[in-house]
Amino acid sequence: MVSHTSHSGPLRGLGGWFLHRLTVNYWSLPVAAVILALIVGFGMLQADRAGLTAWILANDLSPVATSDTARDFAGVASGVDAAFVSLYFSITLIVLSLAAGNLGVRLIDRWLTKRLVRISISGLSFSFIVSLMAMLSIDPDAELIDTPLGFVALVMALQAVNIAMLAVSLHDLGRTMFVDTSIDRLARDAKGTPVQVVARPSADIAFAQTIRAPRAGYVEGNDLSRAQKLLSDHQGTVRFCAAPGQHVLEGQPLMLLENPVDDLAPLLRCVPIGPYRSDSQGTVFQVRLLVEIAARALSPAINDFYTALAVADNLAVTMANQSAIWIPDECVPAYRDEPRFELPGQDFRGLFEDPMNAFRQAASAYPSVTIRMINNYKRLIVSLNEDEKLDPGHGRFVADLACELADHACEVAEYDGDREDIRKTYQELAEMFARLTGSEARRLASA
Repeated sequence: MVSHTSHSGPLRGLGGWFLHRLTVNYWSLPVAAVILALIVGFGMLQADRAGLTAWILANDLSPVATSDTARDFAGVASGVDAAFVSLYFSITLIVLSLAAGNLGVRLIDRWLTKRLVRISISGLSFSFIVSLMAMLSIDPDAELIDTPLGFVALVMALQAVNIAMLAVSLHDLGRTMFVDTSIDRLARDAKGTPVQVVARPSADIAFAQTIRAPRAGYVEGNDLSRAQKLLSDHQGTVRFCAAPGQHVLEGQPLMLLENPVDDLAPLLRCVPIGPYRSDSQGTVFQVRLLVEIAARALSPAINDFYTALAVADNLAVTMANQSAIWIPDECVPAYRDEPRFELPGQDFRGLFEDPMNAFRQAASAYPSVTIRMINNYKRLIVSLNEDEKLDPGHGRFVADLACELADHACEVAEYDGDREDIRKTYQELAEMFARLTGSEARRLASA
């Protein structure tokens, strides 16, 4: 079964990993803005000397009356910009620290990619350098015709833009603390599957060569397109042992080849390994981050079960969007464009089994969250059946997740009424599953 097109996914190869690290941060764009400010500043000086100042005076458009006023204004503007830069950096760090403490530290990796924040910091840095250059280029005792009035007008325009952008950016930072926006964005980003897979019959293959991890870390992605080109003349099955987001130890197999190749280095670059989990790993990270937000919300320190309910709803949405990558139990997932590339762990079960077990462990002590998630599993099965996509194994996998959650919750529930509600909710799912598939769901162990 083929997956739908991905909108965001794991990085492709070592080059993609380096490019991501270079661009997704708070410093690269401001550094580029500072360099651009120097170029623009020198360009404005040349334009003023070439006749821009004379044209401004001839058309009575001078923004200042004297050179001394121009110098004072540029000095004030550079001071204001310096204060804005310090203020914005400080507020950003405070907001992100508070939000990370309440929502999860790994959300910082996603907040670093927020375009508005990076553009705001870059705009303030650009304006500060331009204002500083303008102040240094103005002689307060010179005639007005010798004052770079075009440069002064640019500084004025930048101040107006910066004040407006600062208000918008501070509002956006305040919204960062609203957890529902992060949950919604995570679910939307997780809609795209990282790789298009098809079912390949499982076979016992004798692999002749192993490519091992050169270091311990987390797999950032599998560059299957590059591997396909490198192995265009190679025959035999290739198994990618480590899915994106998986932790590997040094020496652990990354790839298995049915027939050996001479040079392993190019293939090794198809599986970049990073030091920690990050948003660059795509859907696998985003699903786990949703579960992490729910687990943190359900911790005694926060105890925010409404956030967990929002996560439960969005996990159901994500599971529905990823239904196309379900692979039957007797098959292995394979790359659609190169079916001899086996991708164990990169199907529906591999994507959701561990995270949903972690969600069960966090949610089992909260009957309201448990009941909501069981109902979501029920809605998911109904949705798959309506779209004529319900593979019997797929439906049973979802029903088993619901049964395990109900079992765990019944074991820890302290109130008999809660246990009854949980059992009743799961029983409705089991009866619905029997009607749709003609087979029984797993029975509750505590029934």
